[in-house]
Amino acid sequence: MSPLIARALQIAAQTDFEKLQDGKYEVDGDKLFYIVQRYKTKPSANKIEAHRKYIDIQFLVNGKERIGYAPANSLKQAVEYDPEKEVEFFQAEKNMTFLNMTKGYFAIFCPSDAHMPGCQMNEPEDVIKIVFKVKV
Repeated sequence: MSPLIARALQIAAQTDFEKLQDGKYEVDGDKLFYIVQRYKTKPSANKIEAHRKYIDIQFLVNGKERIGYAPANSLKQAVEYDPEKEVEFFQAEKNMTFLNMTKGYFAIFCPSDAHMPGCQMNEPEDVIKIVFKVKV
């Protein structure tokens, strides 16, 4: 395992994120940082995202959500890669895999993994999620 991924998981296990404000927190410059997010889940979208420079570790602190997944190389690009935002979007497909995430679960998405976070399970729900960004 990458030492940066191990560090992110250690932070996830030891930090009370509910006490932190939403926003970006640096750990090791642009090599490792995390974003605290609070939002309400929504129905599945028609776009799925992927990144090129970072691995995402999505850790659910509170609530429930579904995250869609598909290999990026199997999808049709919908929005070109934006190097400033470090994201590109693809058209979502009906045969995507969905991960049901509950409090304490995490998922790791590499650059080859397109993902659709923030999807509701049955109905909209408030969640607190941490997205660790680990430079490849």
